[in-house]
Amino acid sequence: MTEIMEVFAATGEVVERNRTESEQTQFEADQAAAEQAAIEATAQAAAVQAATAAAVAHAKSLGFTDDMIAVMYPNLTPITP
Repeated sequence: MTEIMEVFAATGEVVERNRTESEQTQFEADQAAAEQAAIEATAQAAAVQAATAAAVAHAKSLGFTDDMIAVMYPNLTPITP
């Protein structure tokens, strides 16, 4: 088990101890959840980038220039390869 440090604010006492079994289980669950959240955030960012690229490509297929797209959709950042 991993060591953790507890600091008691009132006294300034510092205690280092091993995690209990339940603390270790919770720590591992929290780590797994954080990893899953990072994977989902990466997937979400990729989806937004793909949607942005598709929107820009569609606008360009209709004859719009980058400047026109920027004026019409100021929050849409064109992604140029």
